[in-house]
Amino acid sequence: MKETIKSRIPIHVDLAPNIDEVYSGICLKSNENIFLFVCFNEETKEFDGYAIIRNFVIEKYREWDEEELNEIKNNNISEFIGKLPLEKMNNMFECLTVLKNEELIAIFTENDNDSYFVGQIKSLTKNEAELKLMSEDAEWIGNEKIKIAEITYIGFRTSIEKELLNKNVLQHRL
Repeated sequence: MKETIKSRIPIHVDLAPNIDEVYSGICLKSNENIFLFVCFNEETKEFDGYAIIRNFVIEKYREWDEEELNEIKNNNISEFIGKLPLEKMNNMFECLTVLKNEELIAIFTENDNDSYFVGQIKSLTKNEAELKLMSEDAEWIGNEKIKIAEITYIGFRTSIEKELLNKNVLQHRL
C-alpha cells in the first residue's frame, strides 16, 4: 500500500462482505485505524472530495488498470493533494478534530449503511460527535449525537456537500 500511496495510483476499495460497497480514488493515508482517500466520482469522471473509512471494514483493494485510468476525464487530483494535515489524522477522533471547522461533512455509522448524517460538527469529545444536521432540502433541522466508535465513513468537500451548502445559501438570500 505504501507504494500505491507514494505513486498516487487510483484504486478500488472493496468493503464486502461487511458493506456492499466499492469506493474508488487515490489513497493519501492508510494505517491500522483509518484509510483516507480522494474520492473518484464515477458520474463526472473526476476526483471529488475526500473520504475516511475505518480500516477494518476494508476487505481488499486493487489498483486501476490502463482502461480504468483512461476513464478519467478531468485529472484534477492536484486540487486535493497537500490540502490536509495528514500527520494529525491518525484515527477517527483526530480526523473529526481536524474537520471541526468544515462547513459540512457526511457520516455513515455501522448501524445503517443505507442512510447517513450530513451536518456540521457542533461539539466533540473523545467518544462522541454532535452534528448540527442539514436535510436533503438544505434546511438546518436539529442536532444528532453520534458515537465515534460507530462511525465507519466520513465524507467531506465532495460535490454533494458543496451542492447542499450552495442551496442553503441561496435559500437564505430569498
